Amino acid sequence: MPVYLYYGEDTYSLNQKIDQLVNQNVYPDWKAFNYVRLSGNEKNIAANVFTEVMTLPFGEGSKIVHVDSEYLIGSLSNEDNLDLDNQLSQIPSNSILLITGNNKPDSRRAVVKTILKYAQQEEFPLVPSWDKKGIINLIGKYAAAHQVKLTPDVTHYLVEAIGNNTARAKSEFALLAIYADGKTLELEEVSQLVSNNNTDYSELTIAMLRNHPNLAIMQISKLLDNNEHPLKIVATLTSIFRIWLITKAGLEAKLAENKIAEIAELKNPKRLHYLKDEVKYVAVQKLKNSLTTLVQLETELKTGTHSLTSRIIEICTV
Repeated sequence: MPVYLYYGEDTYSLNQKIDQLVNQNVYPDWKAFNYVRLSGNEKNIAANVFTEVMTLPFGEGSKIVHVDSEYLIGSLSNEDNLDLDNQLSQIPSNSILLITGNNKPDSRRAVVKTILKYAQQEEFPLVPSWDKKGIINLIGKYAAAHQVKLTPDVTHYLVEAIGNNTARAKSEFALLAIYADGKTLELEEVSQLVSNNNTDYSELTIAMLRNHPNLAIMQISKLLDNNEHPLKIVATLTSIFRIWLITKAGLEAKLAENKIAEIAELKNPKRLHYLKDEVKYVAVQKLKNSLTTLVQLETELKTGTHSLTSRIIEICTV
């Protein structure tokens, strides 16, 4: 099939699939000519896409014309649908139109229906970070693929340590497979090989939220010992406190849950159930003050003032 539509938030798996498609169809010696990536900065993007895909490949193998769905589909109107149908039906057998994006195109649109008529589509969804069962399945899938035998406590540790990060899951299990060499891995061994920064972040934010400075200092030390950059720590904390503030303020304003999820930019609104529990006993003012302090901390770090620990303590005491 000469048209492929790939979409989803698991960008690592999506990019792996793109590489696979290119390697299977484009000869390495001719890749510079036969793999064409078009960006949204180009004028008349749709016209350029079909000019390229109708042009025969150089040398051996097939040609792939790769474009982002937002740029191609966004540039098309319903009036273009008839021309689109004709163009898609005439793509040469040795040319491939590859359309990719983070989101599934709106299938209610006529042009999208036409593309779907010709396209082989595949979705690459990212398991939500709160979906423990989904992450357990993800860890199990990578363990099976690399033939790594895990005990239940090791599986639990890896679920917390790796989370829904598919790129990290692949690299960590490649390492674990070499180390295990067919043996069942024990928790002590795995914890030495795979660092667990996710749990450290979780415990840090809860310590800050519940005003436990000693625990917060301990978690900051762990993150720094694991080579987490202070600016990355602050960026992560800022994102979490922003979502907490929006959630708490939205609940107090009696906004609809779908509206709170929209404002907080939650990719999965079901996460709101967990957020409501986390901020249940926290005042809006504490969240506001904490977010203000984190913004000040970011500025201080960027100007050479090493105030990470003192600012974290400050947030724990407001």
